[in-house]
Amino acid sequence: MLCTKEKCTGCLSCLNICPKNAIKAITDEQGFWQMQIDETKCIKCKLCQKSCPALFKPNITDLVSKVYACWHKDKAKRQQAASGGLFTALMQNALKHNYFVCGATLTSDMQVKHIIIDKIEDYKLLVGSKYVQSNLTNTFKQIRALLLKGNKVLFSGTPCQVSGLYTFLKKRYENQLFTVDLLCHGVPSPEIFKKYIAHMEQLYDDKLINFQFRHKPGWRRYQVILEFTSGKQDITYKDTSPYIRGFLKGNFLRPSCYDCDYTSLKRYSDLTIGDFWNYFADNSTDIDDDKGISFMLINNENGKALFDLAKDDLFYLAKDFNRSTSTSPRLHKPTKKPATYEQFWQDYNNKDFENIIKEYF
Repeated sequence: MLCTKEKCTGCLSCLNICPKNAIKAITDEQGFWQMQIDETKCIKCKLCQKSCPALFKPNITDLVSKVYACWHKDKAKRQQAASGGLFTALMQNALKHNYFVCGATLTSDMQVKHIIIDKIEDYKLLVGSKYVQSNLTNTFKQIRALLLKGNKVLFSGTPCQVSGLYTFLKKRYENQLFTVDLLCHGVPSPEIFKKYIAHMEQLYDDKLINFQFRHKPGWRRYQVILEFTSGKQDITYKDTSPYIRGFLKGNFLRPSCYDCDYTSLKRYSDLTIGDFWNYFADNSTDIDDDKGISFMLINNENGKALFDLAKDDLFYLAKDFNRSTSTSPRLHKPTKKPATYEQFWQDYNNKDFENIIKEYF
């Protein structure tokens, strides 16, 4: 018996741990992965239950809990990033020290998946926000194999993905495995994203080759850029992009996101990062220049070691912990399920997608 559909985060820990490959991920009516057990293969070992972060939480190391505002010293790398370029600095320095780095990328067929890189020139594959649930496939197995060979690994993902990795591994591998989670609003349905792409391709009569969720002429009012094979571009701002508006309204997030176990100051990762939307300057020289500022919460000594590896590439300022965290909603409570949630999915199953966009995005 796996966890309920309402609690499943889709981390695929159970699928990765099963010694008989008796578990497969199927896509439900909302486009999310749900786990299905083949009872003819199942040997009742219960490893799937023991690896499920919805049923068993991993251990948390002693908290350090320090907050920093960060941005990359390299202006171009700061510009490329969704916020301040903190993750770019973390992964580039990890790669320089022969770490393997695992994170989400947008593939050429417009799917968001976790991949593992070990070459510094590939870092751009993992740069930037992707507002779709990432498919972890067999990533946890690959990470375990790397760790057992003595390699160092940097893993980035949502808080539930980090928790899933630790429950899969059954140990933290301190000083060898370093984890970074995100200030997470919730993960949108891959099926909705797929439908939106098809809608835009039909609208432009052209094939989409890139979806840039956050281009940064200005950090606080970023652009969403869709690129097509002909060279055409669809450019909107965050407040005019139908997809981003729909994402922020929250109708097509994974059900577990509305009852998220990870929206608290109790973090399972080594570092928590995101946008420092509530940034406050302590003097006249550290003002917000609208070029992007990263929020960083150091959660333990492992996180401090990871930050120390990258800090020479960053401007960083220690910030008041209570003031910085009190105004970050996803450190305190989950995204609220919209009143329109049930009606949205009822209409989604019965109406043309163009009408869904007009009504709900």
